[in-house]
Amino acid sequence: MWINFNHLKEASYKASNPKAGYWWHFKMSFSEFWFLLVLSIGSLIHAIFPFLLDFNLLKARITRLRKLKEQLPDDDDLKKVHFDD
Repeated sequence: MWINFNHLKEASYKASNPKAGYWWHFKMSFSEFWFLLVLSIGSLIHAIFPFLLDFNLLKARITRLRKLKEQLPDDDDLKKVHFDD
């Protein structure tokens, strides 16, 4: 579903933070936007020049996913993600 008028309430629940509101969501989403933008540019560079950036893009994605799991501990989709270390 692309439109969810209860999204902020659900995000607050998934974050286990009843005080998480619009500005908390804005900060988290805006941070994710910049991360994905930089990662996209890095992916384009790596696609053209495979010898650049090595596996650092993958490591950055894993680190970011771990951070999201910490920020949203009650998210059902993130609960499906497990790390072996």
